[in-house]
Amino acid sequence: MSLVLIWLYRRTVERAMRGASTVGESAIPLPVSPWREPGNPDYVRNRERVLRLRLVLVYALAGASAAAVWTWLYFRTPELEFTWLRGFAVWYVYCWPIPATLIMLLAIPWRRSLWVAVGYLTAGMLAILVSSAISHLISGQAGFHVIANLQAFLFLLALEASLPAFIILIVSNRRIRGVSPLALAALLIFTFSAVAAREIFVTLVDAGGLRKSLLTIGPNGWFMFATVPVGYICWCLLALLNAGYRRKSFSDMQLVADLFWVTVAFVFSAQYASSLGWKGITGLAGFVAYRGVAQVVLAMWPVPHEPGIRLLILRVFGFRGRTEKLFDSVAQRWRFRGGVAMIAGTDLAARTIDPDDTLAFLAGDMRSRFIQGPHDLEEHLKLMDGSRDPDGRFRVTEFFCHENTWSGTLAALLGRSDAILMDLRGFSEKNSGCIFELQQLGTQQRLGDTVFVVDASTDIQLLELTVSAGEGKAAGIPPLRLEKVESGAAAERERVYRSLCPG
Repeated sequence: MSLVLIWLYRRTVERAMRGASTVGESAIPLPVSPWREPGNPDYVRNRERVLRLRLVLVYALAGASAAAVWTWLYFRTPELEFTWLRGFAVWYVYCWPIPATLIMLLAIPWRRSLWVAVGYLTAGMLAILVSSAISHLISGQAGFHVIANLQAFLFLLALEASLPAFIILIVSNRRIRGVSPLALAALLIFTFSAVAAREIFVTLVDAGGLRKSLLTIGPNGWFMFATVPVGYICWCLLALLNAGYRRKSFSDMQLVADLFWVTVAFVFSAQYASSLGWKGITGLAGFVAYRGVAQVVLAMWPVPHEPGIRLLILRVFGFRGRTEKLFDSVAQRWRFRGGVAMIAGTDLAARTIDPDDTLAFLAGDMRSRFIQGPHDLEEHLKLMDGSRDPDGRFRVTEFFCHENTWSGTLAALLGRSDAILMDLRGFSEKNSGCIFELQQLGTQQRLGDTVFVVDASTDIQLLELTVSAGEGKAAGIPPLRLEKVESGAAAERERVYRSLCPG
């Protein structure tokens, strides 16, 4: 469902971009320098570290609270004896979404994320081994019980985590996670509504008075009738969720993190509903505990209100895979430092679509997202992210432009950015849009604030000639900051990230 939605969204954006606005080009007076100079690099990096540590502590505490609730429910199963060692093992097993949450929230590269997962598993195994050894030494039992406890721990972890982890692995894929929270929320509502509709149908049939009418309609007809109010309720709930997002009650990454814990909560509830019936729904209390603790602690430890360093991303269109990798490695991490602005394109549609874009697309209102002329541009510039979300991130602001409104938008964004990243891999004389952007960088004297990503396919000579024409005189051109990214290795993209904030 998410893949289809992204595909349709990308097609809609592409068609609108190729069209022309009837209003025409923008002509807003523009500043020729950034609003402020970038802050001290050491201070910026320290602030980023503090914000990351804040996320680790908050979401570890929230996840531990959810695991405590599920552990308590787990031991309410009849004839299941509670011991401190067993309780710790079960609690630690239910903490397994914490590493996955932190990997996503902190934008940890996938190779490092493997070490996070291995570290969580190793720490649990060591804790079980040490606790079991001490317990059995005190009780004088044989040593093979230590190994038995370790095997039981690994078996329980595999049993409880395998299904939700598989679902999370799918819905958190970077190609669909922009829409997967809303898609899964809608599917959960329809799934549980279908179960409720069936139960109501059976109850009414058993009542006798409406049996003949209901049997005439049939269960399928009854379900189709029930989907109408359910669909309306679903749309209202999604709109309510989007309203919270627009108020900055949570970030897009927090929404994905909540998706992880909702998935685990529903799987837990489904497992115990088989023996407890509708009482199994109490498993959702774990998610309530997680979300409540996270909300309270984030409010008690507020984010700083200082402005961030605004980053503008420019690129050669048409290279989706490598552009997405660079965006993931640089822009997603940069959001702890400041907002990210870019002219929208189909290459990064899957990475930048948010709940607001999704509902606008589903409502057939994508036209309102596009800049039609000077007034629209002025209104969209006011929406540039200037404050942090509760998780400490700034947002990505996309500017949807027609073919005759993007140049004015670019000029406005250049005057409102503190740092600029331009991906020129594959740049040649065919890329007239990039040539115009380079000329504007020279005209607005922003070359010194720009990091250029290049490779063997980049026409360096054309790059130098173009910025010379834009600057007006070659003697005034500052040294260009070129970063080569040839293989696409993580180390190369890390170098790009560090080059944007040197020191």
